[in-house]
Amino acid sequence: MRKYSEAGTSLVEIVIAIVILGAVVAALMAALVTATTSSKAHRDFATADTILRSYAEATKSSVRAQCTPGATYSVAYPGALPTGFAISAISNKSCPGLSDVQVVHLTVTVPNGTTKAIDIGVRQP
Repeated sequence: MRKYSEAGTSLVEIVIAIVILGAVVAALMAALVTATTSSKAHRDFATADTILRSYAEATKSSVRAQCTPGATYSVAYPGALPTGFAISAISNKSCPGLSDVQVVHLTVTVPNGTTKAIDIGVRQP
């Protein structure tokens, strides 16, 4: 009687190996997609922060350059806003008095609809 060697692999072992490899590849792809999405979100928030700070500095410069008692001031964003970003400023645009501080609320909307805001105080020097 001849004895058969069990050195080969069975169909069940091959199927289990393919399932494990599939799960590992799926997990790696999910991690890659998450990293890409997080990277874009972080880049958008860094850009929004830069826009807020630039607009805040432009607002302060406009108040210093254009304000006299009872006048109004206008602010222009320095440069062009990146595509998909929008900025809004909430203030009455009237010049603050010599000893007053006016609070200006700035808000940036990023392309995915999320907003980031900052409040600044402007005054005449």
